Amino acid sequence: MPDRMLPAVAPKPGVSFHAEVVRTGLSDRVLGGLVELPGRSWQIVLVEEGSLTLDSGDEPDVVDGPVILWIADDTALRVRARAGSTIGHLILSETTLTNAIGHKPEAVDLRLMAGRNFRLPLGSDAELRNDVQQAFDLILREAYGRAPGFETVTEAQIRVLLVLLWRGAARPGEVQGASASSAVILQRFRQTVEAHFRDRWTVAQYSAELGVSPDRLHSLCTRVLGRPPQRLIRERTAQEAEVLLERSTQTLDQIAAYLGFRNTPHFSTFFKAEVGHPPGAWRKAVRAAGATAASVRKLSYADWP
Repeated sequence: MPDRMLPAVAPKPGVSFHAEVVRTGLSDRVLGGLVELPGRSWQIVLVEEGSLTLDSGDEPDVVDGPVILWIADDTALRVRARAGSTIGHLILSETTLTNAIGHKPEAVDLRLMAGRNFRLPLGSDAELRNDVQQAFDLILREAYGRAPGFETVTEAQIRVLLVLLWRGAARPGEVQGASASSAVILQRFRQTVEAHFRDRWTVAQYSAELGVSPDRLHSLCTRVLGRPPQRLIRERTAQEAEVLLERSTQTLDQIAAYLGFRNTPHFSTFFKAEVGHPPGAWRKAVRAAGATAASVRKLSYADWP
């Protein structure tokens, strides 16, 4: 990894990802270490030089660079950078992952991919390796500088890395050819919610779009996720409201209109019912405390598969 890569950056309050470059020298080093983000987390690891070991209790798996790895939420997996290695390491919270995936057509595939481990060798493709390196460089620079909007830039570059992994390691088209299993239906429901929750769609509209009955959708959501579809839609809307209240300078009137509410009082009533506080008071409290929306909510979009 070039010397222009910046030093390790520790996560600060209000930051939902961790970025660092690891140069191990003469000793091995466990990646992650004392870094903890709230809730579930995922990792992107770029082995530029040297190698690492993946150990889940069975036979350790040695991975030689150059390679980029996606490591799904797995608390049992121990990732150790071996001596003499140079490695870029990202840890993503659910909030960062969700924002990075976005709601483009490929988002369903990216979300399904996020539940599995992948690796993509970079040794034989100089152009791909350069693209990956540039994305990592920018993420590290933004994480180090924390200029206004750094989270948005970071999430955009994480999306680049996810798409590169998807193209090269996850074989686009697998999802389209899959049967209408419960997992696929729920993933498509999530994607459809992402595209239309601002339109205030009803459960019946989502069911029609997915080609399943409202009863089946209700049964799947309740059985797998523990909550009916209407509750999941409301939680997604509330999460978006929290992000806008925390990160944006939009007024309550503007946020209400953006989220499809008929007026601001309607939005305020909804938000207080979901979060427990009026939106204006919530915005002041979160900004004063330096907290994040992800740390305030107990149930969130993160609970989706």
